[in-house]
Amino acid sequence: MKKEVFKFTALIILTMLPSMIYAQLNPKQGYIITNQNDTIYGTIDYLSDTKCAYNCRFMPAGETEYKVYKPGEITAYRFSNNGVFYITKTFKVENEQKTFFAEYLVKGGVSLFHHKENDIDYYYFVDEKGKIAITKYDGSDLTPTYENLAYQSRVNKKRAALGKVTPIFAQSPKALHDLWTKDLNPENLTQITIDYDMEYCTSAGDCVQYRYNEEASRSIYLKLRLQAGIGYGRNYMEGSTRSANDVALNSFVPQIGIGLDLLAPRSSKHWSLQTLLLISKWNMSGDYYARVFDKKTTHISVNYWDFCTQIGPAYSFKPESKYSPVLRGGFALDLPFVEKKSNVGWLCLDDNQNESVTLGVGFFVGAGVDISIQKHLLRLSADYQWTRAINDGVNISSLMINAGIRL
Repeated sequence: MKKEVFKFTALIILTMLPSMIYAQLNPKQGYIITNQNDTIYGTIDYLSDTKCAYNCRFMPAGETEYKVYKPGEITAYRFSNNGVFYITKTFKVENEQKTFFAEYLVKGGVSLFHHKENDIDYYYFVDEKGKIAITKYDGSDLTPTYENLAYQSRVNKKRAALGKVTPIFAQSPKALHDLWTKDLNPENLTQITIDYDMEYCTSAGDCVQYRYNEEASRSIYLKLRLQAGIGYGRNYMEGSTRSANDVALNSFVPQIGIGLDLLAPRSSKHWSLQTLLLISKWNMSGDYYARVFDKKTTHISVNYWDFCTQIGPAYSFKPESKYSPVLRGGFALDLPFVEKKSNVGWLCLDDNQNESVTLGVGFFVGAGVDISIQKHLLRLSADYQWTRAINDGVNISSLMINAGIRL
């Protein structure tokens, strides 16, 4: 009877063994980078943060068996869809030099790596000169709060954790403040490093974030834009053949605006759709000659506020760099209001002798440079706009110099 039970139990175990073995696997698509800098795609068995630091179980596409790679046997490996990126590095762990697959968080003027061992998170900051600063975090609350009786203890622990890191970010009061007030986790340290790189490490080229960023991965999102500028405007009025010559009025034009940028980073990081609502002040004056009646030159003026809507695409040449040239263009719509005018009675702007500046439609084009400042984008640009009034009697053009920021 015992033999029968044993055989039955063994049979069940053998039957379940393939499923048990497979259950130990956590296959994900990805690739490895060999020491010869070749990229090989396939399947990676995701183990755990600790185990992935010392083992890469990889099965090339088209094959049926996994091979285990140790740190140094390959340069790096990464999971697909902007997953975790591990790279072979040698750093100190508790005063002992160890070679392992470090999680690559940020590449830039200051690069950031993460390693977990014995339930302790180690963060390695490497600056442009190769200087390494290390901090570690055991998961305890280090945030100094005056309400807590352990305030001084937390201050001391936080100071000890950041003692070697703060010199790396010495140029940025904001980075030092964020280090002191925020938790030492990958998300916060990644953002602090990126913000610092974008502002102070321009000589290092593009700043690349390797850690998955949910906001950056969204298919579509909106950004608020504020803008101000000043330029030179020209208002060309067509006089009737029976009353007056054509008149060109000129003016310096101050302008402010607000708008939205529509971005789709998954489709393209270069293109965006921009809408702007602009308000400008036009104070124009000039002379015209009346060929009929008094036959004399008269000084005229036209003063008004103008609502303008611009909508069109923009193309950024280097969207992930500190500085990126940008081109934009599209459709423009002018709507003047609160108009004041004098001595324009002999101008005929349409068949009904409408003396007003009316709704106009046209286009705009612009060129400039985007400057990344932490999470925001400063744009300096020059824009040309041309519209024609629907009464077919007035052409309005302007050349503006603008400064704007995308929040």
